[in-house]
Amino acid sequence: MKRFGVALLSTLVLTSAFANLVGAQSGDIKVIINGVTQQYTQSPVVSQNTTLVPLRGVFESLGAQVEWDSKAKKVTASKNDDTLTLNIGSKLAYKNSKPVQLDAATQIQKGQVLVPLRFVSQSLGAKVNWDRTTRTVTISNQSSGSATDTNSLSSKPLAAPVTKVTYDTYYNDSLTYEDAVKLAIADSTSVKTGEVSIDQAGKILKETGKNIDFVPAEAGYEGQDKAYKGYAQTNLNYEATKKNLEMTKESIEYNVKDLYNKLLQKQNAVKLAALNIEDAERKLKVAQIKRDNQMSSDYEVTQATNQLTQNQAALDKAKKDLDSAYVSLNQLIGYKPEQRYELKDKPVYSEFKDNVETKVSQVLTSSTAIWLSEQKVDLAELSLKLYNFSTPGNTPYEAEQLNVEKAQYATEGTKRQLEEAVRTIYNNIKALESQYSQIQAGLVSARSAADMAKKQFDVGLATELQVYEANLKVTTAEQQADDIVSSIDTLKLAFNKPWAMQGSAGASAQ
Repeated sequence: MKRFGVALLSTLVLTSAFANLVGAQSGDIKVIINGVTQQYTQSPVVSQNTTLVPLRGVFESLGAQVEWDSKAKKVTASKNDDTLTLNIGSKLAYKNSKPVQLDAATQIQKGQVLVPLRFVSQSLGAKVNWDRTTRTVTISNQSSGSATDTNSLSSKPLAAPVTKVTYDTYYNDSLTYEDAVKLAIADSTSVKTGEVSIDQAGKILKETGKNIDFVPAEAGYEGQDKAYKGYAQTNLNYEATKKNLEMTKESIEYNVKDLYNKLLQKQNAVKLAALNIEDAERKLKVAQIKRDNQMSSDYEVTQATNQLTQNQAALDKAKKDLDSAYVSLNQLIGYKPEQRYELKDKPVYSEFKDNVETKVSQVLTSSTAIWLSEQKVDLAELSLKLYNFSTPGNTPYEAEQLNVEKAQYATEGTKRQLEEAVRTIYNNIKALESQYSQIQAGLVSARSAADMAKKQFDVGLATELQVYEANLKVTTAEQQADDIVSSIDTLKLAFNKPWAMQGSAGASAQ
């Protein structure tokens, strides 16, 4: 009976107070709100002896609603009958229109507004404690003896936890995909070079055409034939230069799409990594309680601690990958490496219904690469048509014939490559759609399981950890589905213009 009582007690007391799990890492500030360790993209900092914490993360965890005005650089938070207003860079805040002096000015770091820790208690009346030794901030707006106390039992039903990580940030700017493309094209030296090359080729073509009086139907005067072939080559160079500029812009369009969607995926990775840390912290607390009640050994605690360490490393890597993704897109669109912004365009799933055979035909008739290759065939055939047998030292006629064959083979090879690319992209999209359908089917079961866990929790038949893990499975699947939709969105653009994936062609025909 004693062991049964201990087991029952251990099951019921696993509530939201999973705090003080491990010692704070050197240099990091840990934030615990109502017993739950928080994860932020921008950690709290100490500036001029003042501890600054992420406003949105803390305030929303305490039940406040937060709004951000990017133009006015103003934050408004509200809870019950209280309204708080802060301006970035100011040491003065307002609570219900009454001024509140801050210990330090509000500031933005990595897209999040940071405010002095003491303002939390000043504005919302929460209990705040700062432990310098462990570099831990503990915030609570719950009364003592509440359900967060692991040493007592409560007859009142607890609120079921949800898998929510504070990742929403205050960006200095927002960016749509369309604007990103415009910025990238405007910043591209390749585009600028292409525009100059068009102007240059046009001037050369105009000068070359001055000596052309007629189009020869067959070989005649060597000088006139040579002049016309030179004009034909110059005209091809001019048209190819214009086509290559179009391809350059299309390649930029694809690269922006690719990096834009990858940035969305990296943001999802950070969110999931943060949620997995909280999951590991909860499991560690369970292992510690079980060990303290002689229900398990130190081995289980060690395993849980190792898992938490691994998850923390995974979050660090996810954050670095996110920073790298920002830098890559910033470099393409001409932004500074450290600039951060909100991505406004998030792909929405829609079934891909394009016919692959129809698209192959369209690509083969609209491809700039194929057009250029076909023009080379025409140029080789022109040289053959104007071949002068009487001119000493000419390339053998049979060799000129082989030039035509080589150009034709090159055209055929280009067509095959593009056709293969279209079919491969189509198959990849369909494979991703199949994965998406499987995830959606799994989501139905996961959401049902999460709903059941919540109901069981409300009547005392499930622990907080079980509810959290059920919700985590839902959130994980949702993020995986979003990542697949982003990948499909990129592939759809490649499907329409497969040559854009391979970059622009040469600047001129040879």
